[in-house]
Amino acid sequence: MADSRKDEVAPQSSDGKSKMVPRDREVETRAAEMRPTPWKPAPLLPTPDERPGLDHRYVCVSVRGEETNANASQAFREGWEPVLASEYPELKVMSDRGSRYPDNVVIGGLLLCKRPSSIGEQIAEYADREQQQQMQAIDQSLFREQDARMPLLSPERRTQIKFGGSGE
Repeated sequence: MADSRKDEVAPQSSDGKSKMVPRDREVETRAAEMRPTPWKPAPLLPTPDERPGLDHRYVCVSVRGEETNANASQAFREGWEPVLASEYPELKVMSDRGSRYPDNVVIGGLLLCKRPSSIGEQIAEYADREQQQQMQAIDQSLFREQDARMPLLSPERRTQIKFGGSGE
């Protein structure tokens, strides 16, 4: 039985008889038939490779050479930690000259930070609870003076955007 990776090819020899010669398919590639990939400019802020259990974000630490300590301090209190450039070699960046964070990834005054994903999930849950409480407060205020003889409609939480001039 022939190997599944090899096909038999029948080239003609000089004496007119065909002779089967094995052809190795592992050597043949479709690279020559592939379309060339168009060039794209590199992104201004490189995205780090995903790491399980971590979220990444750029935090503003300076604007036009002026430090923005309040913004950076707020981010650090929210659990963001600066990443070391040596931990993220795939980014291939150099830190800004004269930066307060020479061993970290700083691009144009933006510092790459990481935080455990669990903190982000807790913040999202907190924001959802806040939003639900606000909606309940609005509903209670709106329907506070509802009369049983003439009840108001239930709140409709849907937005409709129409384009065009027909006004349907």
